[in-house]
Amino acid sequence: MATPNKTGPGFSERSDASARGQLRFSRLLAEYLALACPSPFPVFDSGTLGGFARGDGHAVLVLPASLRSDRQTVKLRAFITGLGYAAYGWSLGVNMGPTARVLVGITERLAELSARHGAVSLVGFSMGGLFARLLSARFPARVRQVITVCSPIHQPASSVWVPLEPFLGFWPAVDLRALSAEIGAPPPVPSTCIYSRDDGIVRWAHCCDAGSSSGDNIEVSGPHVTMPHNPEVIRILVARLARRFGPA
Repeated sequence: MATPNKTGPGFSERSDASARGQLRFSRLLAEYLALACPSPFPVFDSGTLGGFARGDGHAVLVLPASLRSDRQTVKLRAFITGLGYAAYGWSLGVNMGPTARVLVGITERLAELSARHGAVSLVGFSMGGLFARLLSARFPARVRQVITVCSPIHQPASSVWVPLEPFLGFWPAVDLRALSAEIGAPPPVPSTCIYSRDDGIVRWAHCCDAGSSSGDNIEVSGPHVTMPHNPEVIRILVARLARRFGPA
């Protein structure tokens, strides 16, 4: 049976229609089980805090994935706060995409936190990572670094298994193609792109940043929806947050 080519620069599916259907079904099943079955990863236990570097108190703004809210990252933010950072959610409810309200809201949230704490580390999951990149492009003086997790920073409208083009009309107030250009450009701040070849939702190659001299691409294992609770991802996030970039 043919297997997907996971080593090339792009993302190719199985050519056989039946095999492709089985692959999608397996991924959907894995996604469902990940959501339906609680997975209390020990990385979030308070007893493990001693195994990680202590934070320096700077602010971390965590942006949720599409159709998710701050509830998605509440344990992660509590864990980051326990390490000594000031972790915040975006406080905009469910992520419904680049609506005018969201674009204004994330701008105001970043301004608020940077005024209080200095430059902010941005962490975004999936679509939340696109907003993190946008903020870093528009307000680099307010951003310490940007970390995206399984975020299709390149060709976001066509990188998911269900193409987004039919839904573009839901966001008439914004120029999505102009936003895509801003998001895909090399960020003016240190950046980290975390991706998974086992994603199952987003094309992994579109989550990598090949054109940035200040960026890194780091591969992890696991399906898309498990990323906020993936121990491998958490360890990378903590290591990245601990980096020093000089005075904020």
